[in-house]
Amino acid sequence: MLYVFLPLCLTPLTSRGDIVHLKNGGRIEGRIVRQDEKVCIEFRGGSIDLKTSDISFIEKKPLPEDIFPGRLRQVYDDADACVKLAQWALEKNLEKEYVQALRTALLVDTEHKKARTLLRKYKLHRAKLPYNKEACRKILADLGKGFRVLRSDHYRIGYNCDDIFAETTAERLEKLYEEFIAFFEERSFEPIPISDRLEVVLFDSEQEYQQHARNISNEMSHTSGFYSGKTGRCYFYDSISHSNSSYRNNREQLQKHHKKLKEIRNQVYDNSNPDMYYVFTDKNGQKKKLNHMQMIQELNRQEQHLKKEFEKLGNFYRNKNISVTIHEGAHQLSYNCGIHSSYFKTPMWLVEGLAVYFETPGQDQWRQPGLLHHNHIKTFKAKYLRKEHIALEKLITQDSLLNPSQGQHHTQNSYAAAWALFYYLVDQKHDAMFDYIFNLSLRISNKSYTARERRKDFEHFFGNLDELEKNWIQYIINLE
Repeated sequence: MLYVFLPLCLTPLTSRGDIVHLKNGGRIEGRIVRQDEKVCIEFRGGSIDLKTSDISFIEKKPLPEDIFPGRLRQVYDDADACVKLAQWALEKNLEKEYVQALRTALLVDTEHKKARTLLRKYKLHRAKLPYNKEACRKILADLGKGFRVLRSDHYRIGYNCDDIFAETTAERLEKLYEEFIAFFEERSFEPIPISDRLEVVLFDSEQEYQQHARNISNEMSHTSGFYSGKTGRCYFYDSISHSNSSYRNNREQLQKHHKKLKEIRNQVYDNSNPDMYYVFTDKNGQKKKLNHMQMIQELNRQEQHLKKEFEKLGNFYRNKNISVTIHEGAHQLSYNCGIHSSYFKTPMWLVEGLAVYFETPGQDQWRQPGLLHHNHIKTFKAKYLRKEHIALEKLITQDSLLNPSQGQHHTQNSYAAAWALFYYLVDQKHDAMFDYIFNLSLRISNKSYTARERRKDFEHFFGNLDELEKNWIQYIINLE
């Protein structure tokens, strides 16, 4: 059963937009982001520069997308009213809000015939997304010289890295999209269909990524990738690119070792004296005296070990690419498909727990969500045995635990706990978990979500916190 209870917050969520009235009688609704010799106005799907001489006057007025949340808040428990609101949203060209209102109607009344019919028609209509030349021009203008655009069925990718990395990333994201939509549809959750391709930016080097990230949020420059609600884009870099200093330096060290081994092997083969002995120093600094045959055998062992090190290095950075892409891609889908509310502060343990639940990489590939995350299990167990684990109440009430600025050691523990809680609830409290996610996805409030409210809501769906915590910890400890 789906429980629907939203916070009784009637604080207006509207902000002022701009309506630019043109001298030729036309009008453009959006938000002015620059006003000098020309006026730049942004709107959904792109932006436009207007000459001041073409403008009659500018009117300040709430835009339809600003009005929608308040109206939805007023009718969220009335399926018929939600359908009417959806039709109003479509008249205003608010496709995402149109689907959200229909989805809300179906969560109130799962058998509402008109809402289901309209949603099915919309899905068929949007089965193939439009080309959107304006959006392609805008992403290139935003990123600057050296960038190109790659389009897949559901993604628009701006990139200056190798074509193969962009193409591989597109394939991974399309696989994620397919699995993500199926995952929620199988649980009677109607994800909001996207009306345009989701945008992703790929950099060839970590340095370029960090510089761009700082312009959006200084906190994000410490990460390997992120999704920005402000721009609606995901940002990554190619960890395995030769432009990435970390990968390049590690590979160069291995290459130097390989070159040295080759030189020694040539010297040994050139020396045909069977009575010659060699002094070999191992990695621990210990010296061994070896004859000709023993030295050849030792060199063979060293080369086999070095080959494995090259493979480990490649796998580490390749899997880093995979996990970051899937993790941030899951964030992007969650907010664009209505899994998380754009009008409410969803608890960070749930936001990150869901993303990590999806990210688990396999060997050089990503297969599906919900696989065991062995690294997080190991971290969770180690922290519990040292009595350093995060208490359940602290995890669900303190978003700061998952802030990347806290440092890798701190957030590693927090992310392990967030994954562990999400995994446990999906497996052991399945129906309650998705009722909880559905409920939060419908919320509309710009007030803070207090620790007391978080605990109350959590216990409403999952029962007593102390008892749940014991069961949760025991469940994770017994995994593997």
